[in-house]
Amino acid sequence: MEADDMPGGPVAGAERGAEVLAGRDEQLTAIDAALAGIAAAGTSVLLRGDPGMGKTALLKVAETKARDAGLRVLRMTGAEAESGLPFAALHQVLWPLLDDTRALSAEQRDALESALGVREGMPPEGFTVAGAALTLLAHAALRRPVVVLLDDLQWADPSSAAVFGYLRRHLAPLPVVIVGATRPTARPDDEPHAPEGSAPEGSGDAEGLSGPVIDLEPLDERQARRLLRTRHPWLPGTAHHRVLRAAGGNPLALHELPVQIRRAAPDHPALLVAPAAADGTEPFDELPLGTRLGSLYEDSLRALPDSTRHVLLVAALGGSFAQRVSVLRDMARHAVATPWTEIRRRIEASGLARFDGADGTDGAGGAEGAQGLLVFHHPLVRACLVHIASPAERRAAHRLLARALPAASPQRITHLAAATVGTDAELAELLHARADGMAAQGGDAEAAGMMARAAGLSPDPATRTARLVAASGMAARGGRLRLAVELLAGAEAEARPEQPEPAAPYAFALAYTRLQLHGDPAPSLELLPGALDLLASPEGRDHRACLLEPMLFLLLVVAVYTGDERAWDAVDWHAGDATEPVALCRRVWAGPPPGEGAPGARAGAAPTVGPDDVPRRLREAVVALPADRETPAAWLLLWTAAALDAVGEHDALASPFVRHHAYVTQAFIESLRAHDAFLHGRWDAALATARDGARTSAAHGYAFNEMLFLQNAGQVFAARGDDDALAALEPLLGQAARERNTLRAAERLHGLRTLCALAHGRAEEAWDHARSLTAPGEIPPPGPWFHLSLVDWVQAAVDSGHRPDALRHLRAVKAAGTARASAHHAFLVAVAEALAGEAEADQLFEAVYAFPGAERWPFPLARARLAHGTRLRRRGLHGPASAHCRAALDTFTRLGATPWAAQAARALDAVAPGAGAEEGPSDDTPPRHPLLSAQESRIAELAAQGLTNRQIGERLGLSPRTIGAHLYKVFPKLGITTRAGIARALEETRERETPAT
Repeated sequence: MEADDMPGGPVAGAERGAEVLAGRDEQLTAIDAALAGIAAAGTSVLLRGDPGMGKTALLKVAETKARDAGLRVLRMTGAEAESGLPFAALHQVLWPLLDDTRALSAEQRDALESALGVREGMPPEGFTVAGAALTLLAHAALRRPVVVLLDDLQWADPSSAAVFGYLRRHLAPLPVVIVGATRPTARPDDEPHAPEGSAPEGSGDAEGLSGPVIDLEPLDERQARRLLRTRHPWLPGTAHHRVLRAAGGNPLALHELPVQIRRAAPDHPALLVAPAAADGTEPFDELPLGTRLGSLYEDSLRALPDSTRHVLLVAALGGSFAQRVSVLRDMARHAVATPWTEIRRRIEASGLARFDGADGTDGAGGAEGAQGLLVFHHPLVRACLVHIASPAERRAAHRLLARALPAASPQRITHLAAATVGTDAELAELLHARADGMAAQGGDAEAAGMMARAAGLSPDPATRTARLVAASGMAARGGRLRLAVELLAGAEAEARPEQPEPAAPYAFALAYTRLQLHGDPAPSLELLPGALDLLASPEGRDHRACLLEPMLFLLLVVAVYTGDERAWDAVDWHAGDATEPVALCRRVWAGPPPGEGAPGARAGAAPTVGPDDVPRRLREAVVALPADRETPAAWLLLWTAAALDAVGEHDALASPFVRHHAYVTQAFIESLRAHDAFLHGRWDAALATARDGARTSAAHGYAFNEMLFLQNAGQVFAARGDDDALAALEPLLGQAARERNTLRAAERLHGLRTLCALAHGRAEEAWDHARSLTAPGEIPPPGPWFHLSLVDWVQAAVDSGHRPDALRHLRAVKAAGTARASAHHAFLVAVAEALAGEAEADQLFEAVYAFPGAERWPFPLARARLAHGTRLRRRGLHGPASAHCRAALDTFTRLGATPWAAQAARALDAVAPGAGAEEGPSDDTPPRHPLLSAQESRIAELAAQGLTNRQIGERLGLSPRTIGAHLYKVFPKLGITTRAGIARALEETRERETPAT
C-alpha cells in the first residue's frame, strides 16, 4: 500500500471525509465523474504523488463510492518483493473473477491461467493475457459495472503494468473504470532505498503506464491548517507552526506527526509549544531530506526487541508470502528463541502492524494458518524497517526467506542472491538460467536485473563481462535504457582496455541506447555494419538468430533519418540473407536494391519485391506474425507500414507490443499512430498525442522519440499555419537534427515551412522553400517523406507562376512509380496532378473525387476542392464552384485549419457575396481589429474574456508559448502594457467603428 493511507479513512460524501481530503477537489471531481459516467463509457484516472500525499485515501473514497453505488470493486496493491514476478499484480485483480471464465476461449483461458499460476506451464506472452483480461472484465461488467483500484503501481511488475496499460486504452466501450495510484519516477540520485532483488522504484509508472495523470501536490498552508484542525483539534495552537513546517504540506505527515508528538508529550512537553527560531529540535530535523517520512517509525521500531524487529523485517522483505501468519510463525520458530505468542503480542502492542483474518489460534490449521495476514500499520513502517536494518540483518532475513520458499520458487533464487556476499558461481548459473527463461517468455525487463545480479556473483571476469553485456541487451530490449547504459559501463570497465565481449550484443545495446537516449546515430553507423559481418561468420552464429533482424531494423531506421550510405550499404549487403520482413522494409524505404535481378546479384538473395507486391505481401506477413509475442519481424513490418502511411490499416501490428511495458516502445508506436491520425484528419488527437509524447519523452530523456513526436506536432502546426509554433521547433528538428546527422528530420521541417506559407497564401515564399529542398524534376533517392510534400511542392510552383516546373516534377514522379507505393501515395499524386492541370482540366479533379476512399484523407481532398472551386468561379460556373468551396470550408473548419478556412470563405464569398461569412465558422469568431492580424485578433478576444494562455492554446490548437508570443506583439499595437487592458482597448475600437444612429 502507498504511504498515504490516513488511519480512520474518509467516509465518501461525509463532511468529515471531505475535510480529511482537503486540497483534493480536482482528484475527487475526476473520480466522481468517472464513476458517474461508468454506464456510458469506461475510463481511467491515474493519481500520482509522493508518499503520504493522499493517494490511498482517495482510492478508499473511490471504493466507498463504488460500493455504495452497487458497483463491483477489484483491488491490487503493489509490493516491492513481487515487482520482479511477471503477472503478480494482475493476479490480485483477476483472482476473484477466475471462477467464471466462460467468456474466454480455450486459448485465452489457458494463457491466463498459466500466467497467473493456476495451472502448470510457461507463462505466455502478454497480448493473449491482455486480451483475456479484457474479455474477463467485460464479461464481469455485463452483470454490474466494475471498478478496478490499483494502488502502488510503481511496484507492479512490468508484465502486469503492460496489461493494465492495455486495459486503460481499451476501456471506452465497457462499463469499467480504472483508478490507479503511483509515485513519481525517482531520479537516480533521489531513489529511496529498495531491498536487494527488488525492481527499481518508478518502473511501473514511467515505463509502464505513461499517459495523462493527475498530480497530487503538497497542500498549501491554508489547506494544511484546515486538515490539522480537523484531524487533531487537541493540538495546541502553539505547536501548529512546528507541525506545519515539518510536514511541508504532506497529508500523511500532518496526521502522523501530531500522533508522535502526543505520545512523546508526557516526557517531552516542550514539543507542545512553539520552538525557538531555528532551534532544530523538531522530530524530523535530524533526518536527511527524502527520508523524513520513511523514518517516522524508527524510534518505535528500535524500541522493539531484536527478535520481534527481525520477524517484522522478514515480513517486510518477503512480501505477501512472508506476511501470511502461518509462514511467518514457522520462520520465527526457526530463527529466534522468543516464543511466537510473545512476538505477536509485542507486534500488536506496538501499533506498527496488526493481524487480520486470524482468530488468535496459535496451533497448526487454525484460522491464521489458513488466511491470517500480518498487515503493516502503514507502508512507511516497512520502508523504515528496511532502512534501519544493517546489511547483515537484511542478508539474514533473505536467507530465512530462501529456506522457507519452495525449491522451485523463483523468489527463492532472488532471496538467495540478496543473501549472498561475494561471488558464487553455482548461484550465478541459477540466476543466469532463470534470466534466460524470463527473457524467452518476453520478460526482458525483469530478466535484466536478474542477469545483472548473476554477473555480480560471477567469479570469472570474462563470464562477468559477458553477463553484463547480456543484461544490457535485455535491458535495452525491455526498454530500461538507463539500466542498459549502467550495465554497458560496467562491462566496459571489466573489459578495459579491450572492448567487451561478445562484440555483437555489445554493439547492438550501445547503438540502440545511444540512438534512443541521445538521438545519436553515430554508434549505429560505426558499429553495426561490422557487427552484422560478425553475425554472418561462424563466430557470431550463436547470436545471429536473436540479433540479425533487430540490427537490420535499427540500421534501417538510422538509414532513413540520416541518409548515410554506410547504413544503406550494410542493409543491402545483409538483407539478401534475411527474411521477408527485412526485404519488405528495405524495399519501401529505399526502393529496389542495387543490381536487383541482375546476373551479378548475390546468391541466396531474397525474392525481388516489386512495388505492386508490397501491400499484398505486407498483409500476408502481418497475418503470419505470432499474435501472442513481440518479435523483431513485427518491428520491421510496423516500420514498413509507416513508410506506406498504412499503420492504421494494420491494427494487428500493434498487438505484439501490448505486453511491452517500456515507455520507449509504446512511445515509438504512439508516434506512428499520431502521424496516422494527422493523415486521416484527426488533428486534435494527433496534436494532443504529439505534445504529450514530446513532453514525456523529454522528461524521460528519450531524445529520439522526442524528435518523432515533435515532427508529428510540426505537421499540425504547418497545416494550421502556425508560423511561430513551427519556428519554435527549429532548435530540435533543425539545428540539433543537423548536428546529430539526422538530416531527414531537418529536411522534413524545411518542407513543412512550404505548407505553412501556403496556408497564408504566401506563394513566393512557399516556392522558395520548395525548390531549395527539391529541385524541379528531381526525386531524392531515397526520399522517405518526399510524397508528403508533393502536393505542397506542386501548389507552390503553380501559385507562384511556375506551372512548367510543376509539370516537369510530376513527370519525374510518374517515372519513379511513386503512385504505386500505396493508396495514399497514389491519392497525393492524383491531387498534385489536378493542381498542376490546365484551367479546364475538370477530369483530373473528378479523378481525385472518384478515388476509392478519398475521404480518408480530408486535408488534401479539401485543398483539391478549394482549387477546383476557384477555377470554376473564374469560368463563371458559380453553382459547382460554390459547392466545392463550401465543402472545403467545412473540412478546413473541422480540422481547425483557420488560414485555409479563411481562404475557402473568401473564395465562397467571391462566388456569392456574404456566403463565406454565413458558412464560415461562427462560434464566437471576433471581427478583426484593424491593427491586428486575424490570429492576433482571435487571441486578444479570448484573452479579454479572461482565458489563460494554456486555455487559449487548447481552444485554438496552439502552444501556450505561441499564445504568449502573439500577445507580446498585441500589447504595443493596442498601446497597452498589461493583460487587463486588452478588453478595454478592444471595446474602444468597437465603439469607434460603430456608426452613430
